[in-house]
This record gives sequence, structure tokens and C-alpha cells, in this order.
Amino acid sequence: MCLKGCGEQSIVYNFLMENFDIFRLDGHALRVFLSVCETGSISKTAAAFDLNQSTISHTIEKMRSAIGDPLFVKAGRGIVPTETALSLVPRVETLIAEIQSLAVPERYDPAADTRRFILGIQTPSHLEDVKLIQAKLELAAPQVRFELRRVVPKERIPQMLQDHEVDLAIVISGAARAATLNHRPYGQDEMVVFYDPKQRGPVETVQDYSEARHGVVDFGGSGKSMVETSLERLGYQRKIALVSPTASMLGGLLLGTDTIATMPRRLAGSVYTGLAHCPVPLELPPIYYDIMWHRRHEHSGRNIWLRTLVDEAGRELYGAASLTGKKRTSY
Repeated sequence: MCLKGCGEQSIVYNFLMENFDIFRLDGHALRVFLSVCETGSISKTAAAFDLNQSTISHTIEKMRSAIGDPLFVKAGRGIVPTETALSLVPRVETLIAEIQSLAVPERYDPAADTRRFILGIQTPSHLEDVKLIQAKLELAAPQVRFELRRVVPKERIPQMLQDHEVDLAIVISGAARAATLNHRPYGQDEMVVFYDPKQRGPVETVQDYSEARHGVVDFGGSGKSMVETSLERLGYQRKIALVSPTASMLGGLLLGTDTIATMPRRLAGSVYTGLAHCPVPLELPPIYYDIMWHRRHEHSGRNIWLRTLVDEAGRELYGAASLTGKKRTSY
């Protein structure tokens, strides 16, 4: 793919800029531009649109001529968007959404749907949610295959939604904020301390809490948790004695030990049924959850229907009052 530079090529840009009618750009060209921005690849975009690479390259050339910027430059074996291209992304996404809104939403018949519905979740605390969603799906769309997928680490959520690895995701509020994603409130929970009542009693003070042996889950992310930050404000630190790859495994590992774990309360109704729990002796904000989806599906009849189904499940489980009007804090 020929990438523009400077010198003689800048003269070509100036000529094209003076002679190119920007209204020749269409929705297809804008979608191709976004895809190349997201994938960093002409070949991947060509495959996604079922077109050859020269067609995609020609479309990008139209964009370059209209904007007067190279838009993409080489980076190793791929290409990366210029600053101008990055600044255009949210505006182009808005334009595409507006164009899509002009059309009548696609007709969707859930009873006739035979495709997969892949729901992404971050934690097994949503077991009750998943059961209710599955029951609703079986009733309204009996031919749809329901699949679950973990969306971890949180940094991968935008890519998983973009690459169709999941259709929707239930995530901790603030877990992923990308220009390509939309979200809405879903529900809330609170953190509690889980422990084996046969091995120890509940923690009652911050000092008891900091001196206890703690088990945690490695979600693959980085940075300090809200628990660590809250303890440090009070001049304490906790001792990490156990690290588990999953929240469900951590619950099993706590049994028969005096180790405690600070996890969402809703786990008590699923994988932590053999454990007792008590309040965390710290002031921690609630955990808020969102439904998240890719903006390309904003006006998709199927995705709208699926979002409505998941939203109904959230309202039944958490109540409408828990979804709005409160400051949202991520962990």
C-alpha cells in the first residue's frame, strides 16, 4: 500500500484538496476508514468487508484526498492512524450513527433466529443473572445458542466487542471506556468479606482486616484496587497470602483455611455457598455494572432486542432504583 509522505507528494495532496469534492465520500468510505483505524490493517479490513485490498486502498486514498492528510503511516508490519485520523474517529462514528438512524431498523424475529448470542461477563457473581437471561432467551428465541465468555482483562473488552467475540458484555462500570463502545446502567452490588466459619470468625475492625491473610483474584489488569487505596488512606496494608486465577476457584481455596477474601456479595448465592460473609470494615462505594456493546450495533434490530432482554433481567434482579441517580465508582 502506498503511504504518502512529503515533497512532491505534498503537491499532489494540495492539488487533490483543491479539486476533490468532499461530498463524494459516502458511508462505505467512512466505515472502511474506521475499520482500518481499529485493525491497523488493510488486509484485515478487506477480509471483513469481503473485498480485495486494492479496493480498500483506493477507498482510503479517497479519504486522504478529501481530508488532506496521510491518515495512516507505517509502523512495523502494520500501519497506525495519524493524529488527524484519531481526531476524526469520534466525528466519523457520529456521522455513521446518524446515517444509520435514517434507515428503518432491521426487522428481527427472535423466534426464527438460529445464530449464537455470546454474552461476556467479568465475574461468576452474575450466575443468577445468567440463569434468568438464559430462561428468557429460551422462551423467546428457542433456536438461539446461548454462550458465555469471560471478558478479562478489562483492557481487552473493546477489542472483544469489536471482533464479535461477544455480542454484549456485563461489566463493572468504568471497566472500559472507548469511543467505539456504548453502555447503559445494569445493576449494582457491594463488597463483603468471605471466610470459612469453621476456621475463623468475622473481621470486625480495620486492624483485624489488615492483619488477616487475604486471598485475591488475578484479573490480569494493573494498578491498585479500591481496597488497597482505602486501606492506605488509613495507614494500613493487607497481606496477600493467596492469588487465584478465577473468583470461583478462590472460593474453593478459602474452605478449610483462615484466609479471607473481599468479593462481591452476590457470590454468596453461587460459588461461595459454603462460606460465611461479613461487612468490610472500610467505607467502600457500591459496585455498579453496565451493559456494553459496540457502536456499530447501536441500530441493529437483533442487538437492540438482546439489550432489552438483558436490561429486563437486570431490572428484575436489581430493581430500577439501583440503576440511576447515583455516582458510579469502578474498582
